Amino acid sequence: YRIKQWYQRRVAITAGGKMYYLSLIRKDLKTICRCASSTCVGREKLVILGVGWGGFRIARDIDKEKYDVTIISPRNHFLFTPLLPSTAVGTLEFRCVQEPIRTIKKITYYHAAAEEVDFNSKTVSCVSVYGKGAANTQENFTVEYDKLVIGVGTKSNTFGIQGIQTDEENVIHNPSGTNKHNLFFLKQLEHARAVRNRIIECFERAASPFTSEEEKQRLLTFLIVGGGPTSIEFASELYDLLHNDVVRWYPELADQCQIIVVEAGKNLLGAFSKTLSAYVEKKFAKRNIKTMVGESVAEVRDHTLILKSGKQLPYGACVWSTGNKELDFVGRLDIELSNGRILTDSHLRVMKTPGVYAIGDCAVISGNPLPMLAQVANQQGMYLAKVFNKGIDKPFKYVFLGSMAQLGTFDGVIDTPGTRSPKVKGIIAFLSWRAAYWTYSVSISNKILIPMYWFKSYWFGRDISKF
Repeated sequence: YRIKQWYQRRVAITAGGKMYYLSLIRKDLKTICRCASSTCVGREKLVILGVGWGGFRIARDIDKEKYDVTIISPRNHFLFTPLLPSTAVGTLEFRCVQEPIRTIKKITYYHAAAEEVDFNSKTVSCVSVYGKGAANTQENFTVEYDKLVIGVGTKSNTFGIQGIQTDEENVIHNPSGTNKHNLFFLKQLEHARAVRNRIIECFERAASPFTSEEEKQRLLTFLIVGGGPTSIEFASELYDLLHNDVVRWYPELADQCQIIVVEAGKNLLGAFSKTLSAYVEKKFAKRNIKTMVGESVAEVRDHTLILKSGKQLPYGACVWSTGNKELDFVGRLDIELSNGRILTDSHLRVMKTPGVYAIGDCAVISGNPLPMLAQVANQQGMYLAKVFNKGIDKPFKYVFLGSMAQLGTFDGVIDTPGTRSPKVKGIIAFLSWRAAYWTYSVSISNKILIPMYWFKSYWFGRDISKF
């Protein structure tokens, strides 16, 4: 194709442009020579499904001279998930915690969702995010691969509870991720933005002179279902918003706000040490954040949560963060699964499926199940990039780096590796949390923006605009 293009351009030039013609020949001959080398001819087609921690890492680290990389994802950005709760209340802005996929050089990107994979013909069937025509019909297409990496992640788990449905896999869906306008997941940027808008809407509605006291109390009750790190960090960020910003902009409403955390387990932060879990619960009690442990949700209504104990909790906004569930896409694949996750060997190769790899939350290593953590997917992405680039044959080895959670301004907890390692809490944990995640930010621009917004929110307050 390059030679044909060069020939067409050559014959199109007249004798009057001799100098330009000679320069063009030299330039195009260099291009032809490059394309005749291994950099353009014979590169393997590597297709990556999803741009979470694992997929994004592979795309950045892979040798583009060896692989023709194609990324397929319904979201055109990588999301720095540990900082997502901060964006839901305005501590950070949304642009600070994402990195566009197209900033990765020498890749092909399709803004689409994978629908099926034919492992015999080595093709991926996709549906475009964008509709066509008056009917807004999505277009279908296929992509061929030599190697395939599946890193599509998971969706929020609703446990089949009546009244709540996940809408995350639909190409056209509610920004909340659910079937309700006031109940939200917290896994994507669009969820955080919807949460933020709803919180501001609740205060504006409560400030209206036409709102009754009963309705006002409901609007200013914020429920959080789940007691994991995301829930705890969001509750802490919300507490800071109420006590640092709402007191200034809505002084008449500040004393009427209530935060309630509902957790089915016996403790908050159940994966952390008991010492740190007790510390968090004690801190929440001091802040008047109501914690309801050992309580499960039986039904979700438009404005009320019904617990299995029979208690009813009216709410203005509810954030649902109760764990993960496999995507329907994964369930449709003709491969071996284990509890809904793609089963791989110690080299992250999908069982009995040559040329296919699976990483992150959607996958599980046979005989060595790992937690669904960002650090797991990130390490798997680094490992696979080395395997593809250098051909190493060592099995994947996960190194646990510890778990962290921030509890609002100047407070946090760190569960370090090892039973005898010290458990860090308080301001040291908070500063370590910020330093670590600032360091892990994937771009220079975000490393600049993040501390700027931390400074702005602390000294000048959070933005309360609804847009």
